[in-house]
Amino acid sequence: MQITLQNISKSFGKKEVISNLSLKLQDGKFTTLLGSSGCGKTTLLRMIAGLETPDAGEILFDGETVFSKAGNINIPPEKRNLSFVFQDFALWPHMTVFENVAFGLRARKQREGLKQKVQEALDTVKLGDLIYRYPHELSGGQQQRVAFARAIVVKPRCILFDEPLSALDAQLRESMRTEIKELTGKLNITSVFVTHDQAEAMSMSDYIVVMNGGRIEQYDTPLEVYERPATRFVAEFVGKANWINGSSMIRPEQVTIAETDGVKKCRVLSSQYYGGRYSLILGSDSGEWTVSSERDFPAGSEIYVNFDADKAITLAQ
Repeated sequence: MQITLQNISKSFGKKEVISNLSLKLQDGKFTTLLGSSGCGKTTLLRMIAGLETPDAGEILFDGETVFSKAGNINIPPEKRNLSFVFQDFALWPHMTVFENVAFGLRARKQREGLKQKVQEALDTVKLGDLIYRYPHELSGGQQQRVAFARAIVVKPRCILFDEPLSALDAQLRESMRTEIKELTGKLNITSVFVTHDQAEAMSMSDYIVVMNGGRIEQYDTPLEVYERPATRFVAEFVGKANWINGSSMIRPEQVTIAETDGVKKCRVLSSQYYGGRYSLILGSDSGEWTVSSERDFPAGSEIYVNFDADKAITLAQ
């Protein structure tokens, strides 16, 4: 399903959260809304779902209007044929895994073949043998899979994810990224994923929408967002930006260290160890730089850095 948003605006009281935003999300693709807290990404997701009402604009699904302020159209959430995966999983604690997954089918009065549909959804997320357990008997990752099974069992046109991995530990979060991406890919379903985590966005997405202050800074593939950022905000928010001057920067992986001679002289401000390598924060004449090093350098050390100027990223003025 292709989702089109045209001139969408939304305010809460006097605070404008989304400002005249237009966006077209591609059919069958995994698109991430990425931004810091308060940038409007969750509000935008909830407007797509019908859980929030825009103050202006239109929303279309495959060319069909589901919301239009001017046309006085607002299709309710239950009729938009979407599924929502929440941050806290939102599982009913008194229901078994089976009943949690079946809940959406029963609510839609889709009772024909219900048991088979639930079993197929649970088999898809590799939980077919835990059908009679309760949520408290499951791990965090298993609860997340139940929430995903509940989302896909109704065969929605699109799945919306609101920071669904934030409650998981780091190792489980990484494995769930892979699983969610693989499952949505196999189902060929349009997916819209909200996160503030750059690693999640970069590793999972076909497209990333970088948001800032209720506006879109860039809408592109992860590769383009990282290697060809459209704005200074994108360059600094996605990855690390080492500024050569006011408009050109170089990514840390393009920088090497030399102790005696190099392109730029720096002073080590701090050093942190990250499993096999050190992340150094350097002070330079153009601001702080971040570089990776195989060896440690104490704070206060003077070192040189080298980089290929042809690999520098220059932003449009």
